[in-house]
Amino acid sequence: MFNEINSYHQISYLGVFLWFVFLDQLTPIPEEVTLLTIGYIAERHLINPYYAGFLAFLGLTIIDNIFYWLAFSGNKIINRLKNAVSEKLQIKYSKKLEQNPVRTLLILSFIPKIRFFSPIFAGLFRVKWSLFFLVNGLGTIVFVIVYIAVGMLFHHSLEYLLKELEIIRHSIFVGFMIVITLIVFFRFKNKGKD
Repeated sequence: MFNEINSYHQISYLGVFLWFVFLDQLTPIPEEVTLLTIGYIAERHLINPYYAGFLAFLGLTIIDNIFYWLAFSGNKIINRLKNAVSEKLQIKYSKKLEQNPVRTLLILSFIPKIRFFSPIFAGLFRVKWSLFFLVNGLGTIVFVIVYIAVGMLFHHSLEYLLKELEIIRHSIFVGFMIVITLIVFFRFKNKGKD
């Protein structure tokens, strides 16, 4: 029985890592929602939030650096992704990256769905890799910790309020995640039209 639980946890941790390195880029589900979900699951003692958080951080750092280097080298796929962002927004962030790259990279780390473009902008606009690596890493650590903690707090608060209503509590969480996903998705879609 213990070996089954242990292997389940290992698969869960591998899943967290693989999600952030590969699958996260292919789905419309925001990273914030995934991290909130990890926190929610961790509060139920199904996974360790420290291991899951570290693997989420590692996956995000790897993919961010891959996108940075692809953008820096002028990769055609990245140029197509860049074209998905309005020219007005690109000009705005290129100026901000020139003026204050540390502050801009930190701010970009917390804007839903724009966070995805942070390493691309950094590579395209020639931010030094060492600076990008350090600032993006710090921003990612805070990003992961905050969202996992909020997910855990969300579970704890719901548990306190709705102790006897298991099905309703989980339904509220799923509904909340769907609403956040839709808000972020449509907001990003509308910003892309600007």
